[in-house]
Amino acid sequence: MATTPPPKREMKVLCLGLFRTGTYSMSQALTALGYANVYHGLNSLGNNADWAVLNAASSATFPVLPTYRGPNSPFTRSEWDQIWGSCEAVTDVASVFGATLVRAYPDAKVILVERDYDKWAKSLETVVQSLWGPGGKFFINVVEPLLGSETGQTNRNMLLGWAGARDEKELRATLRTAWERHHAEIRGACAAEPGRLLNYKLGEGWEPLCEFLGCEVPRDERGEVLPFPHANEAAALRKKIVEQQVTLLKKLGNKVFPWVASAAVACAGWWLAQSIWV
Repeated sequence: MATTPPPKREMKVLCLGLFRTGTYSMSQALTALGYANVYHGLNSLGNNADWAVLNAASSATFPVLPTYRGPNSPFTRSEWDQIWGSCEAVTDVASVFGATLVRAYPDAKVILVERDYDKWAKSLETVVQSLWGPGGKFFINVVEPLLGSETGQTNRNMLLGWAGARDEKELRATLRTAWERHHAEIRGACAAEPGRLLNYKLGEGWEPLCEFLGCEVPRDERGEVLPFPHANEAAALRKKIVEQQVTLLKKLGNKVFPWVASAAVACAGWWLAQSIWV
């Protein structure tokens, strides 16, 4: 039975604050304001088709990557629409492609959420450890290739490419510079269009966001203002990573040693839940 393709939608909002700047809360806020199919990286874990597109986008965007396809082969609007053609807003992983998306979707409004650098860098350490820590290396270097998954390697490529780094060591060394460059590039890309960019800080609530987007402040059935979302992104990410890795282990177990798959998955699931790198 053929799968019905998702409906095509106009991209209306690019929320380009970096990962770990409340992107999960912002995705929920935009959903509450009525935007359809707001994209966040948590929604795509386990979706190999999405990660294949993001990996190709990384190769088209970041010269530092060995897979860079050259300046004459930029990622096109139709290629972006393979993953975001049904979305009215994007957040989280979209941020690493920043100014490229500002140009690809010229009619979309842009929101830039900025967080204190030191707090952001400390929060990002969880992501770095999940990609380059012992557990991350095992899944990305051993498990995923056996199963044809590229989620972990794509996340590595996006983070390294965004930072202009070739490895984890360079990533740490260039992190602050990349953070500063990111915000400057987004602001620069929007500078010629006054009113297209909102510089927003979490905690400012609905008013500046709704005024910028031309939306009414959302209310419940009693007419009371809905609380602004405050999602625990770190906890949600941890849960999703554990679920994804247990799923991969189960698939690997069924493929390689099905007679011990159940026991292995149970033990691995417990270990993953205790590990500090997720």
